Amino acid sequence: MSWFKRKDNKNKEVSEKLVTKTTSSKASQLVAVDKKFSGILRGVIHPLSSEKSVRLQSLGQYTFVVSKDLSKVQLKKDIEKTYGVKVEKVTSVNLPSRIVYNRGREGVRSARRYLHVKLAKGQTIDLTKF
Repeated sequence: MSWFKRKDNKNKEVSEKLVTKTTSSKASQLVAVDKKFSGILRGVIHPLSSEKSVRLQSLGQYTFVVSKDLSKVQLKKDIEKTYGVKVEKVTSVNLPSRIVYNRGREGVRSARRYLHVKLAKGQTIDLTKF
């Protein structure tokens, strides 16, 4: 008695055709995904709420944790479109990964990227809605 089913050659050929088809049209799939998600935040993971970032919110500056693959210009456009605000200045901080120790065991803290956004005067973002 076997636990797994045997694969016949017909299924293998069909799966190989699907793989070649999806890899050949990868560029068109990326364009379709880009158009689909153009209205929402693609690169912003979540807003950062630390003591410093909460203090800077009173000055009109907000801090977000963002993905590393998008540029500052793309992130600025996404924030302006989603939150409906005018962004004056964008600053990014790239923090490298590092080794940490917890209870005598070694671990790795992930690399991360923060985005500091300064808004125009009189504009605010209500982070409790998002």
